[in-house]
Amino acid sequence: MPLPNITEGDIKALIPEIKSAALIGHGGQKVVFRAIYNDQPIALKFALLSDTFNPENEDIDETVLRAQRETQIMQECTSPHMVKLGPIGLATACTADQNVLYFSEEFIDGQALKEVLKNEGPMQTDDVVRLGLHMCSAIADLWSLGKIHRDIKPGNIMRRADGTGYVLLDAGLAFDVAGESISAGFSVGTMAYFSPEQFDYTNRRTMDFRSDIFSLGVTLYEAATGQHPFFSPTTSAPHLFSKITKHNPAPPSSLNAAIPVALDNVILRMLGKSPHLRYRRIDQLREALAQVQEVR
Repeated sequence: MPLPNITEGDIKALIPEIKSAALIGHGGQKVVFRAIYNDQPIALKFALLSDTFNPENEDIDETVLRAQRETQIMQECTSPHMVKLGPIGLATACTADQNVLYFSEEFIDGQALKEVLKNEGPMQTDDVVRLGLHMCSAIADLWSLGKIHRDIKPGNIMRRADGTGYVLLDAGLAFDVAGESISAGFSVGTMAYFSPEQFDYTNRRTMDFRSDIFSLGVTLYEAATGQHPFFSPTTSAPHLFSKITKHNPAPPSSLNAAIPVALDNVILRMLGKSPHLRYRRIDQLREALAQVQEVR
């Protein structure tokens, strides 16, 4: 789907309280600006709606439904490691001859984990454990609401510049296990970070937080080794499916000798092909990660 073509002038005309706005990125269906609102920085997101969009029927528009779910999650989650909703709630408008929706979230001053790993290479064990514990907090908070993130990956995790830790972004693909799926009939997310059960879109109601644990396991493996456990630039989609569902990756310590066996065991258990092979409770995973720190 095309992205909206929004300028700083369009934003100021739409939201007079905005003093400045600079494009900082785009992904999926949204463009993201760093804006100053009432003297505070915020992240302002815009998505394009169809030319025939009617605000009176917005409950049937998939883009609006996803944004409604995303903003609701940010509003309800209390974990400091889940991004929070900003002062501008979800709204729709016509600007620059485009129908758009927009909302704000807290501006995370920092760097995406994807860029951290690209620039700095594999992380130290204590940092991998800290990352895991912070993401466990976000996963637990989501699961307390009956939701699964479905897109945990380095590109959706920010490392705060002030050193206070990691924050999970982008709950737009979150799946409500008690409600109707917005994406019924097809898979969503980033295939390289899928859990095996995510490939079976006809049976998603059996999914739970352990799917997010698998995706976090892939992320921690990558953080610990600098290498993805299943994917390389030459991996085709069918080969990737086969590796995720059938292949057991080498222990992280075989790629990075600084990784202790205790962390090997935690990450490899997170990557169990079946949910019952992973941790049965998020607290179990937290305890296992904490023990890695204790034995060092």
